[in-house]
This record gives sequence, C-alpha cells and structure tokens, in this order.
Amino acid sequence: MFAIDVCSLPATGGSKFVVVAGLFVLVAGLIVARWVRQSASRMSVVVAPLVLLGGLVLAPSVTDPCSTAPTTTIAPTTTTTTTTIAPTTTTLVPALYSVGDPGPGGGTIFYVDMTRAEGSRYFEVACLGWQNSCDDSPDPLTGWGCSGTAIDGADETAIGTGELNTAQIVNGCADVGIAAKLADGYSNNDFDDWFLPSKDELNELCKYALSTGQEAGSATICSGGTPSSDFSNVTTANYWSSSEYDLFKASYQYVGTGIQFRASKNDSTLYVRPVRAF
Repeated sequence: MFAIDVCSLPATGGSKFVVVAGLFVLVAGLIVARWVRQSASRMSVVVAPLVLLGGLVLAPSVTDPCSTAPTTTIAPTTTTTTTTIAPTTTTLVPALYSVGDPGPGGGTIFYVDMTRAEGSRYFEVACLGWQNSCDDSPDPLTGWGCSGTAIDGADETAIGTGELNTAQIVNGCADVGIAAKLADGYSNNDFDDWFLPSKDELNELCKYALSTGQEAGSATICSGGTPSSDFSNVTTANYWSSSEYDLFKASYQYVGTGIQFRASKNDSTLYVRPVRAF
C-alpha cells in the first residue's frame, strides 16, 4: 500500500496539469518498481533508472500545488494636503479730525482714538463761555449733587462712560443746577448730546487744556505743559467728573497740576465743562 498526501488544489487553470503530471510519475514509478522486482535482465536494470530520472527531471518543473503562492505587498501611498489661510488685515478708517481742530458742535476736538467703535472716536469739548454763546466768559461753578445717595451706574471711570454716568445722574438725582444737569442741558450747532466727562475723559481733557503732549490713556496722568487758549482763564481750576466715588464724594481733577482726587458732592462747588463724543 502507498500513502498519498492530499492538499487543496488551487482554483487556477494550471492545477489540471499538476494533477496529470503527478499521476504519471506515480504510475511510472509503480510500473518500474514491479519490473525491477520481476526482471533480472541487464536491460531492466538500465531502463529503470532512466525512467525514474525522467520523473525527477519532470517533477521539479511542476509547481507544487501545496506550496503557498508568494504575495506581493503594495505600500500605501500618503497624500498630504496643505491649507493656506490668508492673513486678515484690519484697515482703520482715516481720521476726519485731529486734536485741536474745531468740532462740529462749535467746540474743539481734544481726543481722537480711531480704534474705538464708530460714534465714540472723537471727543469734543465745549467752547469757553459755552453758557453764553462762546463769549469767553468763565465756566460755571456748582455742586455734584445728591450727597448721601448712591447713583446706580454713575461710578464708571473709563473713556467712553461719561455719557452713561451723566444720564444716570440726571435720572437718579432730583437736585437742580448740578454739574451733570448743566452739561446735559447744553446745546450748540444743533447738537444736544453733551455730557459731563468721566474721570478718564477729564484726564484727557486736562492734557489738551495744558498742551502737555503726553501719551493718551488713563495710565498717564495729566501734568506739565502750558495752558491752551480756551482754558487760559481757568488753568488753576478744579473740574467735576461724572464719576461717583461713594455716597458722599465724586472724582474731580485740578487743571493746573493734573491731580485727581475726590470732593464732597454738595459741599464743594467746582467748575463744569461739557464734552460730547461722536
């Protein structure tokens, strides 16, 4: 008996040839083996090795059906996508006014910041003698008002908050003739949007009034310089801001040295100069 190993044949068309060749070699081997056993002639001894040798030569030329076919691995390709983001450019609107220019309300531009929102880039101070058609008369003296009462929302100090402070004082304080109400009631050249400046707005006004040439911003306190013409007769005066400090005091600035401090709301009478923003 002969044992034959069997494996799964490949599903390709060449598998039939492999089977036929293998059977041929097997049958030839069986015949030769039987012949060698039964024949002692010299011819059989010579032919048998030749037949077997032919089988050995034929067998290597046939692909082993049980061997694993070589596989070819294709390396994956990687695609890199580069996204270019265009830089953003901020374009500032050209300034229509400069510090010192006449303003549309009949006053003078004292502060310009084109990075601010539209409607609050320019600050204009009312003319000297603003209560009397700009006749160079001194600014009025009055109190801040409502001592002992906290005015909700009137304690802001930054540039751009004076208008809100003033509105809160006008609506929340019943006292008449006070600084915020005088400024709020002013109108000139058909502009009635004047207000009492906040602490930081007053500081910028002081820089203009004394022509200090200092850098803008609350970090730089007004000092030095020489008086501009529309503040020449009040350079040693104290001016109210609209910034409330507490129940009994509000902030003011001494236009002369630039000092900022607090004064009693009702017991102190200080100067008033309206401003507007646009």
